[in-house]
Amino acid sequence: MENSALEWDQGVARASAPHAIIMVAFILAFSIWFGFAWGTAGWVLFAVAMIGAVYILVGSLKNRQLSKSIGNDKTSEVSRIERSIGFLVGVTYATILIVVILLFVLEVAIFIVPFITLVMGIHFLLQAPIMNRRFDYYIAPLPLISSCIAAYFAFQPDASVYMVFAIAGIGGAAAALIYGFYVIDIYKKSVEAKRAAS
Repeated sequence: MENSALEWDQGVARASAPHAIIMVAFILAFSIWFGFAWGTAGWVLFAVAMIGAVYILVGSLKNRQLSKSIGNDKTSEVSRIERSIGFLVGVTYATILIVVILLFVLEVAIFIVPFITLVMGIHFLLQAPIMNRRFDYYIAPLPLISSCIAAYFAFQPDASVYMVFAIAGIGGAAAALIYGFYVIDIYKKSVEAKRAAS
């Protein structure tokens, strides 16, 4: 028996909820380079990103409290999503770890952040069919494009590591901010809808 649209949204939202907190770490990791690359303007941009990250963190913690208030029942669909996403996350992070180590060993660390943003974009593309959601397709191009632009600059003889990392980080931070806002919003709405329906 298929889930109703409401149950589907709640299931996807619940399976996505922890990702908002992970996005906070990505926002910090990607945006910290803005200040080193672009001076005052970069630090202002970093501060704005951090305000967004704090909002996402607070929203995620509030959603955890909301989820406790409606119980923790899982449909088979939620379990499927959690298993599939867990596998995808495991493969993604293992790949990042192995390649980052190789980039250090090969003394081409300038490609680390461009590679991570590339993987982030691919991750969103692979996550979309698991979640049965178009939204992921819309934000995937942000890290993919910034990764390609940063890689181009990385190949230039006078390339600055900070500049390359900052360029790659623009798409990564933007995608993480947008996704974080989206996840906490959809989760909050789904919990409120479940409360209203009960």
